[in-house]
Amino acid sequence: MAKILKMPKHQDEAELAAFHSRDARWLQLADAALSASEKSSQALELAKEEQERIRKQLKGNIEKYQRLEQRKNKKA
Repeated sequence: MAKILKMPKHQDEAELAAFHSRDARWLQLADAALSASEKSSQALELAKEEQERIRKQLKGNIEKYQRLEQRKNKKA
């Protein structure tokens, strides 16, 4: 019975190497996923900043247009 429960040493080493390989692969995948989500988060933040800049620019243009219309109306 002891022979059945005890694995030969070379199989233990092979299984251990397989576990290490699998774990290393999972860690790589987790790092890649985290990197991708971090990059997505940064891209989203940059898009928000750009959207805010465009919004401010449009608001300024609208205000300038309104002032120009007011000046035209005063002259007329």
